[in-house]
Amino acid sequence: MNAAARRFAWVLNLDAELELARPGFKGHSPPARLLEQLAQYGAGARALLGPRDRLVADGLVNPAECIGRAWCPTPSAVRTLRASRVEPEPHPAPELLRRVNHRSFAHELARGLPEQRYLEDSSELRTLLERAERPWLMKRPLSFAGRGQLRARGELSQKEWAWVDASLRQGGLIVEPLVTPTLELSLHGFVWRDGRHELGRVCVQDVSERGVYRAIRLAQPDELTAGETSALFACGERVAHALFAAGYFGPFGVDAFRYELDGRSDFCALSELNARYTMGFAVGFPRHPSELFLG
Repeated sequence: MNAAARRFAWVLNLDAELELARPGFKGHSPPARLLEQLAQYGAGARALLGPRDRLVADGLVNPAECIGRAWCPTPSAVRTLRASRVEPEPHPAPELLRRVNHRSFAHELARGLPEQRYLEDSSELRTLLERAERPWLMKRPLSFAGRGQLRARGELSQKEWAWVDASLRQGGLIVEPLVTPTLELSLHGFVWRDGRHELGRVCVQDVSERGVYRAIRLAQPDELTAGETSALFACGERVAHALFAAGYFGPFGVDAFRYELDGRSDFCALSELNARYTMGFAVGFPRHPSELFLG
C-alpha cells in the first residue's frame, strides 16, 4: 500500500497504562466513571487521525483498506483490531511496553527532581516521611493523566497507608518533593525500527493542578531559556537512544517543567516518559501520525 493510499484504523485505548499494570495483562476493566472521562479525552485524541483514517469504535472500517494502529498497542488493543479483521502495524511486545512506560525506566535515565527516589519497601518510605520537612508526591509506576498519585503532607492516614501498601505490591512508587510547576512542557519523538529517531518541537502544556491534560500549543521562542531548551533536547536524545537500546520502536513523548522549590526556580528535563502516542503528538511532531509507518 503506497503512502498516498494508506489508511489507519485506530484504537484509542487511553487507559493503556492501567492494562500494562495488570499481572499477565489480564482482568483490566475500567470503571464507568473512567470510561466517561476517557470519552472526553478521546475527542482531543482524534487529532491523531489523518483525513482518511477511521476509529474502530465507529464501526466504519473496511479491513481491506486499513492498517491497524493503537494509542498504545497493548494486548487488548491488538485483539480489538484483529476482531475487526484489521492487521496491526508492527509493534513492540507488551512486556517491553510495560518496561519502558514504567516510571523506573525514566528514573534510571534521569532523576529529574532533587531527592527523587524509587521505593519498593514501606519501611524506607516511613523513614523518609518521619524526617520530612516538606510535602512529598508519590506516583504509581504505571498511571496517566494525574491518576495514581498521592500527596503526603505530614503523617499518612490509615487509608493513605493502605493505598501505599497496594502500590508497593503493584511494583513500587516514585517519591519526589511536591514542587510548584510554573511552566509545563513536552517534546515528542519517533524511533524507527532501524534505530533512526526524530525529535519534534517544544510544546507548552496546559494541565490541571493534579496533572490532567487540558490543551497544548507550540512554545514561543522566548518562553524557555537557552539552557532549558538545550537540556530538554539532550534529554530527548537520551530517551530515544535508551528506548531503541531496550528494543522499543514507535512514538514517544517527554514531559518537562520549570518549577519552584524552597523559594528557588529550577528546571526538570524529564518528569514523565510516555512510550506511546500522546494528546500533543499531532501538535509537537513535525509530521502528522498519518505520514508515519513502521511497516
